[in-house]
Amino acid sequence: MAKRSCTPSVRLGTGSVTLTTAVNGAFRSQRITGQQRYATEIANRLCGSAGFVEHAPGNALSGSALLEWLWTLVALPAHARSEVLLSLTARAPLWHPRHVLVVHDLFVLDHPEWYSTRYVRSHAPLLRRQLTTASALIAVSEAVATQLRSRFPGRPVAVAPNAPSPIFSVTQEEFCDADSGLPAFAQLLPGRYLLAVGSVDPRKNLSALIRAYSRSDLYSETGIPLVLVGGSSSHFRGGGSQAADGVVRLGYVTDSELSLLYQKSLAVVFPSLAEGFGLPLVEALASGARVAASDIDVFRWIAGHDASYFDPLSVEDISDALRSLVFGEDTESPQARSRRIRERFSWDQSAVVVMDLCRKIMEG
Repeated sequence: MAKRSCTPSVRLGTGSVTLTTAVNGAFRSQRITGQQRYATEIANRLCGSAGFVEHAPGNALSGSALLEWLWTLVALPAHARSEVLLSLTARAPLWHPRHVLVVHDLFVLDHPEWYSTRYVRSHAPLLRRQLTTASALIAVSEAVATQLRSRFPGRPVAVAPNAPSPIFSVTQEEFCDADSGLPAFAQLLPGRYLLAVGSVDPRKNLSALIRAYSRSDLYSETGIPLVLVGGSSSHFRGGGSQAADGVVRLGYVTDSELSLLYQKSLAVVFPSLAEGFGLPLVEALASGARVAASDIDVFRWIAGHDASYFDPLSVEDISDALRSLVFGEDTESPQARSRRIRERFSWDQSAVVVMDLCRKIMEG
């Protein structure tokens, strides 16, 4: 058992508390994707504030997913039995008497067909138990909060959304330098590619996007490729794996590379069938990119008038949206898009929401 010592990026408050909140640090060894980014940003802000301390697996367990899971399920709740326990990702114990659980989505319960049989059998029962026993729930979007309030009436539910990290930013100087900065491996021309960001996961709807891109004839007319960024996982059933002329797959990229890809793109497309939040959409807007997105509630909640929308179930509608991005005029400045999304979503604001709910549980 390791008690993490770290310096908060922002000290969010002090004051007397009757209990300590133990932050579940089991996420620290995982590769950074959506949930781990959320956990890192929130935990780093809570760490060092009055009444908060992070517990993580010791070095002896590092590198073994099985041992870290066992630590999370058995050792952590026992060690933190006299504290409030905050879990920021799905790697969380089944029970704790004062468990505050962040819920990123309910897809493994509502859409098991999107996942491998093994993943559903292992993770669906865990999530059901975690949801049933948690003292309070934190949703990453209003869409998820609505689901939780419907399923668990009377349970405290707060909304603390994701936010863009500082690396996803835009300045006038960066946009003036339009001819440099793209990752060398990408072999792309600034302003001459469409970008889609998401794992190879059926709900990301990449198969429909690729069919729509082929239908649009954009590659034969303009030479503008469709660039796909995102890793794959054995957790998901197949999706988006077909090849097509003009489709470029970059796989997993670093944050600095992704930031440049957003900034230098002609536009970014998000064809998801469903999302718990949709952090890449926020990152793209914070980077100043034009975006087109599926007409789903959570995307409307995030982007409002800063995106154009299409029916994710219609290949024809997606194709028309792609052509509009290529041939339509961008009447908004990148800086204005970036500023508006940053005013709406802030890691500091979300950390305060998490802190306040934990302190309510501390106070009983």
